[in-house]
Order: sequence, then structure tokens, then C-alpha cells
Amino acid sequence: RKAKKLEKKLSTVLTSRIKNELKYVASVSAVLDKDDRVKLEKLLESRRSPSWPEGSAVLSLSPPQGKASASLPASEKKHVFVLDFPGDVTASQVEDLREEVTALSRWSNASRGDEVVIILNSGGGTVTGYGLAASQLMRIKDMGLTLTICVEQVAASGGYMMACCADHLYASPFAVLGSIGVVAEQPNVYERLKREGVEFQTVTAGEYKRTLTPFKKPTPADLAKNKDDLEKVFILFKDWVHTQRPILDIDKVATGETWYGKDALDRKLADELVTSDDVLLRYIDQDAELFSVKYRDPKKSMASRLLPAGSIQSNGLMGYLGMAVYQWLGTQVGGSGTGGWTVPPAEREQQRVMAVDPRQAADRTMVRDEYY
Repeated sequence: RKAKKLEKKLSTVLTSRIKNELKYVASVSAVLDKDDRVKLEKLLESRRSPSWPEGSAVLSLSPPQGKASASLPASEKKHVFVLDFPGDVTASQVEDLREEVTALSRWSNASRGDEVVIILNSGGGTVTGYGLAASQLMRIKDMGLTLTICVEQVAASGGYMMACCADHLYASPFAVLGSIGVVAEQPNVYERLKREGVEFQTVTAGEYKRTLTPFKKPTPADLAKNKDDLEKVFILFKDWVHTQRPILDIDKVATGETWYGKDALDRKLADELVTSDDVLLRYIDQDAELFSVKYRDPKKSMASRLLPAGSIQSNGLMGYLGMAVYQWLGTQVGGSGTGGWTVPPAEREQQRVMAVDPRQAADRTMVRDEYY
């Protein structure tokens, strides 16, 4: 409570200080002649706040013309939340993803035009793992948020199961997309065990409780049943992809093949060939507020023992002025009436998910080039 009271008081003081400084500069500039005004403008230009838009007249104290949202406070501008998903074979990253999506359900605002961008790299993996990951993406769409997915290197098999959920799907020029198919394989050591005199016995109840296993001799009936099971999963996979991306000629792309960049674009597996960097720059040009959202387990964080794990840093003017103090407090930058981003009371999510300026985000983890 004391920290929140101090936060509100500090926010009020900082806001008042900024307003007074701007009024002072405006008053001084009004009485200067042209030459002195130019000198003052150059001085202020050299000390421009990082949050002030390029190309704006410093002494005009107003944003450049042509950007309708530039005059809006940061809390009213479109928020773009950037998430990373470097998927492995079991889609283990889904445990972090579900926490991040839950946090978005508390912090995002569809009526403000908020969007979500996911930087995706995955060669696919287990049906259940990537099925759950794709379901988490559908939660984002159910919130009314526009979902953009950027494939940096690969979105194959289960990775494409996720990618096809996007409203806008972008891929790097040499990214690999596709591999819409299902595979199951396992070694069989029956003959070797037989030579060693080892008999492996299995007791089952139910005709198909065991079909192919590493220890029994495979029969044509076992192989046929296994093939039938794969076909059923394949049909589910195809239907999912076609439902999420109906512009695809699903029978032509659901062959298990993969395609690079231009070939993938020609088959409508992607909407545009562009890097995630340029996609994010477009949002910046639109004067949107960008946040990188990453789950941090408080049990694994040394800092969490000293401060609350939730920390939100706005890239607005208040964010740059108050960053150090607010980081020390372990709370968000900006509060009610400051033009910063105010987080609704969601204590559980605040303690576990951290949103930061993507310019300060750590280097992304790259996925290995393997397809499953």
C-alpha cells in the first residue's frame, strides 16, 4: 500500500513538473526574436527526449502533422504485444505461452485496437503439444485481438499448425513453411531379442490396446491399424489448417512437403515475405505502443526475492523520465492520469509476467533446423 501511494504521488509530481517545464519553454520562446529562437530550438533539439517524434518542431510543443494518434496519451494508443515462441519437439514453451496469453486477457483492450505479434520458429513435434499451442493462439483471437505471426526461420508441421491461426502471416524470404502431414516411427528389436532368447510378454484388454511396439513382431493388422490412426490425425490436421486459412488449396499443400520463401508465398502459405524487424517498425511508424511480453517464473528469479516480478515499462515520455525510480519500486511506469499504461488489478498475472520495451529485450533464441 505504501508503495502504491508513493507511486501515485510520484506520478502526480512528475506529470506536474513536465507540464510546468513545457509551459516555461513556450513562454520563453514567445518573447525571443527569430535568431534567439533558432538557437534555443537547436539547444533543445540536442537534448530531445527519446520519446519525442522525429521531425517535430521542438518549440511548437506539438507532434508532427499527419499522425492522428500522436496527440493521444500512451494509454489510449494502440498497444502491440510481442511474444516469442521458439518451439521444440514437445512444444514445451506452451507452458510459458499460456501464462503470457492469460496476462494479455487482463491487460489488452480490443476496443483500443490492440494487436499481438508472435515471433515463431518451430519445426513441429507432438500432436498434443502443438495442438495445445495452437489453442492458446485461438484464445488471443477470441479476445478480439488481431493476431500477426512472423516466421523467422521455420514453421513446419506443428509449427504451421500454429502459424495458420494468424490474421496476418509473414515469413522471412528464406523461411521454410509447410510439412502438413503426420509421421510415426519407432525401432523394433523383436528379432534381436529373439536371438538373445528374450521373450517380451504383454497382457492387454481391448482389441487395439497395443498394435506396434518395439518388442513384439509387427503384423499386417498392426501396421494397418497404425496407418488408419495416422490418417485420422492427418484429416484433423488438414481440417484445422483449412479452417484457419481457407485461401489455401489444402489438397495441394497437405502433402508433407516444405517450401522456402517465394514458393511458400506462391502457394499462399504466407501473406508476405518480410522480416519481423520490419513488421515491428511498421507499428512504430503508426505511433503504436510496443511491448515485449515474456513469462518469468518467480521461483527461478533471484530478483523476485527482492522485488515483485511484474514490471511494465512504457516507451512514452513518462517512461523515460520515471524508468529508474519505477524499476526500483518494482512497479509499472506511468499511472492514472500520466499517459502511461495502467495495468488492471490482476495480482497473479502481475507477479508472473513481465512486459518490457522490445528494444531492451534479450536476444531471441533460434530454433535448430530440423523438421518433425
